[in-house]
Amino acid sequence: MENPNVDIIFHPTGRVIQKREPYKVNMEELIRAAKRTKTVLEIDAYPNRLDLKDEYIRKVIEAGVKLSIDSDAHNTSHFQYLNLGIGQARRGWAKASDVINTRSWQEMLKLLK
Repeated sequence: MENPNVDIIFHPTGRVIQKREPYKVNMEELIRAAKRTKTVLEIDAYPNRLDLKDEYIRKVIEAGVKLSIDSDAHNTSHFQYLNLGIGQARRGWAKASDVINTRSWQEMLKLLK
């Protein structure tokens, strides 16, 4: 996050549901660093990830850190999973204003470093 070329941290906890436990990440410190460095945190909508968990999304929002939602699209068929990411964001009480890719691409770019 300290690198000026890093705008978004993807897979913040690295979990793969029923395959790999999440990394032992100090989420509070990760969120503080994201706020300090203006780094966006990802909500990965792929059903086997759904990373970030809703409780972390809520903490991210409370800290004033922005989120992005993506489908983990390693294949175009994965775009269908975006609704799962939106649902995950809603469970964490995120609003459209908390998610950078709810804006036009011009507005979204302004939110990056």
